[in-house]
Amino acid sequence: MDQKSLDRTLALLASLAALTVAAMVASILATHSSQDFFQSARAIDDYRAFIASPLAVLGLRLNLGLDNLFMVFYGAFFVALAARLRGLVDSRLIGVALAAAMLTLLLDSLENHHIMTVVHALQTGLPVSAADGEVQMIASQVKFHASYLATFLFSLGFLRLGKMGRIIAIVLWCYIPFGILISVVPPEQAKVLALARTIFFVLAFVLSARLFFSLARKDDATTAVAT
Repeated sequence: MDQKSLDRTLALLASLAALTVAAMVASILATHSSQDFFQSARAIDDYRAFIASPLAVLGLRLNLGLDNLFMVFYGAFFVALAARLRGLVDSRLIGVALAAAMLTLLLDSLENHHIMTVVHALQTGLPVSAADGEVQMIASQVKFHASYLATFLFSLGFLRLGKMGRIIAIVLWCYIPFGILISVVPPEQAKVLALARTIFFVLAFVLSARLFFSLARKDDATTAVAT
């Protein structure tokens, strides 16, 4: 795939990722339910009380379904980005960045399916232990920290893509400290931090769409002049 095709693909994937997250936010606002509740270890009775709330399970299924779709888009985006940055950044650095992104994708997928397994167990009277929540909390935190490593390393590549690339790098750097803070404060006090983390992550995709659409148009203009 040539550079122009990669730029167009990256712009499309970034747009789809941002739109999917926007749909996830809309579903959370409409149902007051999301997977975030299950990313922290809690008493079993707390889980039962959560799914007993109106629209809780419907909202959770919508949230996880959209998140599964988001994983496809952001996973493909980082694979294409690694290919796009070839020659601009040391290949070993990009290899580690892509490996961290794929670890994030794997843990994200395991998280979503584990949450639905726990919900299914709660609804059908199957046994659920406190260890389910504890393991989920660990996996969720490892997932996010893998994403921090991936985004920091990829940000070094964005720095080579002009002014807009540098802005995206700064946005990604802002995403990281908010995420780190979430892991050291009580879950009940982390809602604002989690919102800020989401905003910076989505903003990075929105700006990436703009960047790569611009680069693709620039390639078209250069080709037109050359012919």
